[in-house]
Amino acid sequence: MYFSYKDPKIGYRIGYATSTDGLNWERHSNLNNLSTSKSGWDSEMVEYSYVFEHKGIQFMLYNGNNYGVNGIGYAVKK
Repeated sequence: MYFSYKDPKIGYRIGYATSTDGLNWERHSNLNNLSTSKSGWDSEMVEYSYVFEHKGIQFMLYNGNNYGVNGIGYAVKK
């Protein structure tokens, strides 16, 4: 599961967790490398993601600063 969380020191980020039963979850901070840009529309926040696969490639759509006021971005999993 990808989820959004707010870190008081760095703002909104996207996290990743897994569960075998849907009740007990384990966070995997090292598996999501999406970070903010140095400047621009996603320099403060990355949050509210949607992950999908197309032709065997995994994509993530996500909002940037101010909850996506300036649009959405996408990331491609390598």
